Amino acid sequence: KKGAYDFITKPFDHEDLMRLLKKALERSRLLRENLNLQQRVREKETFQNFIGVSPKMQKVYDSIQIASKTDLTVLITGESGTGKNLAARAIHALSERSSRPCVRVSCPTLPENILESELFGYKKGAFTHATEDRRGLFQAAHGGTIYLDEIGDISPSVQTKLLQVLEDKEIKPLGQTRSISVDVRVIASTNSDLRAKIKTHEFREDLFYRLNVINLEIPPLRERKDDIPLLVQHFLDKYCTELNTEKKEIPPELMQLFLQQEWKGNVRELENVIKRAVVMAPNTEITVDSLGWAASAQRQALVPDGITQLPYREAKQQVLEHFNVTYISNALRQSRGNVTKAARGCGLERQSLQQIMRRYGIKSDTFR
Repeated sequence: KKGAYDFITKPFDHEDLMRLLKKALERSRLLRENLNLQQRVREKETFQNFIGVSPKMQKVYDSIQIASKTDLTVLITGESGTGKNLAARAIHALSERSSRPCVRVSCPTLPENILESELFGYKKGAFTHATEDRRGLFQAAHGGTIYLDEIGDISPSVQTKLLQVLEDKEIKPLGQTRSISVDVRVIASTNSDLRAKIKTHEFREDLFYRLNVINLEIPPLRERKDDIPLLVQHFLDKYCTELNTEKKEIPPELMQLFLQQEWKGNVRELENVIKRAVVMAPNTEITVDSLGWAASAQRQALVPDGITQLPYREAKQQVLEHFNVTYISNALRQSRGNVTKAARGCGLERQSLQQIMRRYGIKSDTFR
């Protein structure tokens, strides 16, 4: 009886047995549906902080799903500000370890001797200030995930100990002779080229291969510019709500400036720019001044990136297109989408303005 859904005693009636079986099957079906629903909810909550529909981001989503279904080590690579931390937490949240801790370790912020004691713990008396036993972060993450952020910065001695942990699934706290078994999934990230560090003997090759069982590469923002308008709107909504301010908007011509930026700081830089703009914009419309960009950025926006690498005729065509789109968009914004008024302001016939709008796909409805 213990642990059973139900039971039936002898002698039993055939109809009672069939009724009981039907109830058991129905309960099993409901449990499966409930588990599937919980999984879908978890996926939705996990990916809501990821903004992007570009093919490169779709590849990231697919890789996260694959990684979450295994217990293998994962190495997340990408530039600073691309979202490596989000990816690590998403893998944990979708895995079977999601109910257990996910412990993040920021490797560059801890000196070598402190990092070692933080990771593996220590016994009382192990060193001068070790006045009591202390559990390490590997023990704190037991049953869950430990996320080693920027692993390319750890020292050779810590690399060696980490390799031993990955091989033996055991840790040895400082000052202790007995090893302790740990059940931890390891996810690491880096913005460094670890293969280059291997060549210069700054990173162990065997540790690299232990970590890089599954590789997840997060693309820089400049390689997925189609996602920038979505990210801009997401951060506008987020910070207008958080800062309890009226809804802000970015005019189309200013969005062109966003699309032309290099975004060396990636999504993190974009987020900070939008946050500042929400605070500094005097009214509902975001301006270049509220973005805090230098005037040179405005002038640079008049010339598309990489223009000097093109043949003269092609470069001239791109500059003309960029000028027309920016100039006409500004005129339509000022006239709130009134084509006749915009044409008058530009010193053009209405028909001529409409012809330019059709040529470059400019819609007056966008500015109303």
